[in-house]
Amino acid sequence: MSITNLALPGLSGYDFSGIVEAMVSNYSLPLSQMQQRQTTLEAKKNAWRDVNTRLSALENTLEKLRQAATWTTTSASSSNSEILTAKSSAGTIKGTYNIQVVQLAVAQTVVSSVQDVAEPSSSTGVSAGVFRITVGEKTADITVSKGDSLQKIAEEINNSKIGVSASVIKVDGGYRLAVMSTETGTAKAAGFSEVSGNVLKSLGILDGDLDSDPSTENTLNISQEAKDAKLIINGITAITSSSNTVTSAIPGLTLTLNKEAPGTNVTVKVSADYSEAQKAVQAFVDQYNSVMTFIQEKLKYNKDLNTKGDLFADPVLQGIQSRLRSMVAGYLNNPTGPFKILADVGISTSAADFGKSAALQFDTAKFMKAMEENPESVANLFGASAGGVDPVKESTGEQKAQGLANIMREYLHPLVMYAGTLDETQKGYERQINDLKKQIEVFTDRVAAYAERTRLRFSILETQLMSLGNQNLWLQGQINALNAFNQNNKR
Repeated sequence: MSITNLALPGLSGYDFSGIVEAMVSNYSLPLSQMQQRQTTLEAKKNAWRDVNTRLSALENTLEKLRQAATWTTTSASSSNSEILTAKSSAGTIKGTYNIQVVQLAVAQTVVSSVQDVAEPSSSTGVSAGVFRITVGEKTADITVSKGDSLQKIAEEINNSKIGVSASVIKVDGGYRLAVMSTETGTAKAAGFSEVSGNVLKSLGILDGDLDSDPSTENTLNISQEAKDAKLIINGITAITSSSNTVTSAIPGLTLTLNKEAPGTNVTVKVSADYSEAQKAVQAFVDQYNSVMTFIQEKLKYNKDLNTKGDLFADPVLQGIQSRLRSMVAGYLNNPTGPFKILADVGISTSAADFGKSAALQFDTAKFMKAMEENPESVANLFGASAGGVDPVKESTGEQKAQGLANIMREYLHPLVMYAGTLDETQKGYERQINDLKKQIEVFTDRVAAYAERTRLRFSILETQLMSLGNQNLWLQGQINALNAFNQNNKR
């Protein structure tokens, strides 16, 4: 309920409207305090929501640090990219490989004889029948009606989705039907056979007498024979691949063959690549600094401006700040040496503001040097498996979590998880805000009722005073008239 208009007519000559407003304002002080309390609670709830969001983002950066693949990435280079290119993945065995591309993988192409037709959609002289296409273990039967065009037959083949692609090609004297395997290699070569009728023979895809038994073997009209790729790697021959993208020859290494070059060695070098690890650490440092800056902003007090952060002096937030600081500065229970603290690998606390900012600085040069000296120990320091060592992921009664990412995640996850500590904190503020809203609603009605009663009382008083004023004027008139009469009689 809104407060009614407090203005009074003012006919009595007294400023009762100002008096009523002052009384209602004084009566409304608890309402103003409750509204201010609501604003404060909402600011705290929103601040905790933002803390939760930033801590969740920090936890997400830990996952990359915990993955072994982050610390074992490699890069591959080719001495002749015209012949082949190379791409390595995490865990690829580092070394140098001399590779010859003896033969590229090729997809099979089968063609019909030249059909003397005006257009691909023109009727042909084929009779009705059914032929079968076999690719690997898949088969499809293609039904052809009498006089079907090459275009219609190609559509039927393509609709079968058997692993071949059919098209109609214009040549001297007419058109040909071409059927190409969609994948390279001998295993993906298509087989053709008549099921009923002589469609393939009449098209010239199968050579033979049209009147002969359909089951009799005939020569397939192949314009391009299917081939497997052939490689020689470090002198090892008989390496084949059905595809020109070779993934099985060297574990973790993908070779893309571009050109046949028998007798030409291409040198592929696989070396360690620490850029992925550096990116993961940088992402952690950046998010950690973002979290600590935000926390500091919410806890701060400016004595000059006499302003406070939304969570000034909050013991829970102060505890989170202190715990995070101690984690990055303390011993990380690394199961391997020589690295035991973050400072050993280039991560240290900033000296800005005498260290009060709690921000981290990342010395990438020192980090890279540590990776070159002992990448396994660096990975273990952050909690990832490496060098045959698997750090403890979660603390038990007998063992403590090992490595930064595992230790920090163990602390953060209960805080930021659904229905976790910070989620419950926000819900607690939400309950307080809802209760306060109900109180404000009730008290607002009370203020409105009080304002109406007060305005009515002073309205009545003003009416009474106005009446007394009128009586006073009448009486004064009578006295003035009497005085005038007496003056006249004296004359």
